[in-house]
Amino acid sequence: MSESDISPNKESVSALVSLLTMSTVFDVSVGKSYAISQLETRPDLDLRTKLQLCYRFKILPWLTPAFRELVSLPIKGLGPMGIAKIPAYILHALIQVKHQISTHRLTLAAVVPPTMAGICHTPLTCADGWETGWTTGPAEMLRHPDTFYSSWDILAQLESVEIPQVCSDCQESSVVNVKETGCLLMEDGFVEDKLEELRAWLMSH
Repeated sequence: MSESDISPNKESVSALVSLLTMSTVFDVSVGKSYAISQLETRPDLDLRTKLQLCYRFKILPWLTPAFRELVSLPIKGLGPMGIAKIPAYILHALIQVKHQISTHRLTLAAVVPPTMAGICHTPLTCADGWETGWTTGPAEMLRHPDTFYSSWDILAQLESVEIPQVCSDCQESSVVNVKETGCLLMEDGFVEDKLEELRAWLMSH
């Protein structure tokens, strides 16, 4: 079998999954590669099924984007049927990293990063304004019950919004401090650590 023997862009997802299954059973590498390449670009392949196929057929390149997308979704939005389709080990990893991120976000929302005074004649006023700006801006984004704002979304908000009662020099210095401490970017590390575990697990099963 060669890729020219397979009609492109006409197969359903179920047909491509069947092709992937048979090609794996009979060790037909061209059929397996074709099925994977076609499935990868199919908008009607839902995330949970993609994770199932990733696990079943050891499709390692799918793991990182699929798991990162899964982390960005609220668990309650997956529904019981959606959760049931996620391989148990991946679901366990998702719950662990979600809890880790949630705890970190609640801490960040509650503990305002310090104001870094620049060349400023009203440092106390700027400190008060920074605290108010954090609690009504990033803290609300971190705690938002329905929308997931990434760390980069929050940094962009801090950089683009003029915070009342905070001079430009103090705001710039304080935002730089938030970036340098890495407190908002630790979530990426949590996810990557969990992905390393998942990659090792996937290749050993």
